[in-house]
Amino acid sequence: MGPAPGRGLVDPMKLVIEDDEGHRREVPLDRDEITIGRKEDNLVHLPERNVSRRHARLLRREGAVLLEDLRSANGTRVNGVRISEPVPLGDGDLVRIGDYGVALRPDEVPLDAPLPGTTLAEPPSILTGDVLADTAPHPLVLGAVEQARGPVSELEASARRSRRALGVVVLGLVLGLGGALLLRVRDGDVSRVRTAVPPPPTPEVVAEVPPSSPTEPPPLELTPPTVPATRPSTATEWMAAARAAAEARDFDRALRLLASVRDRAFQGEAQTLRRTWRAEAVAGRAVKSARRELEQGRPSAAQRKLEPARSSRAWAPEVAELRVAIAAALKNPRKAQPKTASAADVERLYREGKTLYDGGNVGEAAGRFERCLALDRNHPRCHLMLATSYARAGDTARAEMHYRRFLELASADDPAVPRVKKFLEDSDAQKKARASSAMPQR
Repeated sequence: MGPAPGRGLVDPMKLVIEDDEGHRREVPLDRDEITIGRKEDNLVHLPERNVSRRHARLLRREGAVLLEDLRSANGTRVNGVRISEPVPLGDGDLVRIGDYGVALRPDEVPLDAPLPGTTLAEPPSILTGDVLADTAPHPLVLGAVEQARGPVSELEASARRSRRALGVVVLGLVLGLGGALLLRVRDGDVSRVRTAVPPPPTPEVVAEVPPSSPTEPPPLELTPPTVPATRPSTATEWMAAARAAAEARDFDRALRLLASVRDRAFQGEAQTLRRTWRAEAVAGRAVKSARRELEQGRPSAAQRKLEPARSSRAWAPEVAELRVAIAAALKNPRKAQPKTASAADVERLYREGKTLYDGGNVGEAAGRFERCLALDRNHPRCHLMLATSYARAGDTARAEMHYRRFLELASADDPAVPRVKKFLEDSDAQKKARASSAMPQR
């Protein structure tokens, strides 16, 4: 069945999109032009590899909706027929783009409602060549269409049935081989993506023993982190990655990840999170500036710097602690001196961060390790655990920076050194491989 004749669209319409696993979503038809493709800047983003970067587009012209294929590699089919020029769409037409089915529906129809279609009283014995040229019917397909044929003689009908049966067998073999090849290519792409980010090194597990002297802290057990193996590809995965970064109080990275969410269904939530995380990012910088001013003996300047963080929730413990310290410094201005780092304070922060990390609270643990390094920038274990926290949160760049600093400070016989070196070597090799694959081949 070819595209339906043009029909004027009076009621509000929407696009219903279903993937090969039966998951549906809808996009309002509220623009004069809607692009469809694999690139994220398309209004309808279809991330599968068999969809071209700019595959097709929908145009509203004089009350009608036209579908145009943008010279895609695998083509666009309407009701099983591949199109080569703009065609009108209406309620009941089914568009096939790669593994996706797209249908035009009235806005008041529920998302899970079955699509209208022509249902035959008896299944057709012969399908047209255009329908056979497509793959297995999509879940949105509700019926088949039988092409009307004139009366033929019994001998001619028998010859036609034989030719069609042979054509069906040959076509089935071709589609089977093509599907197997496509699956192999997709599996290869997934395996390459999964190996794109090397896992962080597994720090050496050292049994905790009683301290031998007050100046020599006991070694602590280090738990290997886990790193997300794949880059987010859907709006849900981008949102989850952004929330994970926010839990680690890396709000700048959370905002960058949130900018990749293009699905209209998440726009309201994304806008709310964007306002909140921007305020928390400003508050985090204010806390660091206020602490620096207070350590340099300027409590009044610290009080001004801390003002943007007065209503922060993520940095509330640090804000409360700084307010107490600032008030004490203002009461005794002569005694306000730059804070001197002590080994006990550094070790306390390290132990608190390690306890939080072991309990699964990676964001709070990273905050403790950052404060540890603010007191002692040359503490190798704080660099190691902060890098491990960043790696677990998926921030490979910051993890590499602190891993390299750990190698500069740690002794050569530290049991974590070989694993850190292996992680950095694998990371550099992966970067070179990605850079070489991105270069155009001649």
